[in-house]
Amino acid sequence: MKITSTFLLLFFALSTFGQQHTFVKNFVAGTITLKDSSEKAGWVKWSRHQNDKLQFRETEDGETRKYSPEEMNGFTADTFRFKSLYNFQVYAENYSLLGKMSKVKHTFGQILDSGKFNIYLVLISGYDPLAGGIQTYPNFLFQNGQIEDAELVAYPFLIRMRDKKYDRAKEDLYLLFKDHPDIISSIKNYKQRDNFFDIVDMVKAINQQ
Repeated sequence: MKITSTFLLLFFALSTFGQQHTFVKNFVAGTITLKDSSEKAGWVKWSRHQNDKLQFRETEDGETRKYSPEEMNGFTADTFRFKSLYNFQVYAENYSLLGKMSKVKHTFGQILDSGKFNIYLVLISGYDPLAGGIQTYPNFLFQNGQIEDAELVAYPFLIRMRDKKYDRAKEDLYLLFKDHPDIISSIKNYKQRDNFFDIVDMVKAINQQ
């Protein structure tokens, strides 16, 4: 049952953000929002890699222009929305082995919800020294939506490591959700075999109040 549950969570994560997205391999209809808040409709393609730029065409067969997250506020593709995110730390290749977080200069984060708390999902690519190859590290990012440019607080998802490492990663979330004891309780009790999307749904419920 534990293996099945983990597989279903992984499948859901990748279908929510990643390999199931058609814009990873092909140009799809989308809209980009530039730094001056102006919008351009056209065709977009993005590989998901945090260091890769978004490819944009004004027409399906038109000239391709590339945009970094620093040149945009975000973009939409299919039914998904993404925002440019900067200068934050995630749990990736350095954490499971060395206990250190990895710095991300910029990337596009999928918007899961916004309001009192903003919720994003990012996939970070990095070298896994244990497996000896490139690995994908999903992270949820939470942010106080009532403070401009508030810190992004990361939490790892479906990364192979001991529960003790996951427990240590919870500490910053306690501070962010200090006024919501029900969420803190759920985070404290969370284990790898559990569904973290239940906690995400609790945060979404606060945004709807």
